[in-house]
Amino acid sequence: MRNIIFLMLTLFPVITFAELQIDNAWIKNLPPTVPVRAGYMEVHNPGTEAISIVAFSSDAFSSIDAHITVMKNGMMNMEHLSEITVEPGTTLMLEPGGMHLMMHPLKPTTAGETITVELEMSDGTQQTLLFSVRP
Repeated sequence: MRNIIFLMLTLFPVITFAELQIDNAWIKNLPPTVPVRAGYMEVHNPGTEAISIVAFSSDAFSSIDAHITVMKNGMMNMEHLSEITVEPGTTLMLEPGGMHLMMHPLKPTTAGETITVELEMSDGTQQTLLFSVRP
């Protein structure tokens, strides 16, 4: 039996992927006439290598994109981010007035509901998280 386990570990090495620790994931609820929602969260990377989130998806939204609010020529503007990289041992804040998610709902959101969102990392791994909808 030991030989079989050793052979399997040799032929199929164990691969582990670091997961991000996500806290305080929430979506700002807005009136149904507003076509977009903003998503926020705290993202911590407890690992030893940088982790890049390259895509977001959810059955509740037609699209989800990362943006950052920046000051340009005296005006606040939103810039699209193609990925969000979290360095090892750091926490990245997605918050009002800074980095955030722009989410286009397929139906109106309701305060108190929980919405599942999938994150896709640059290495192809995925992570599921729950966002609470707040007033």
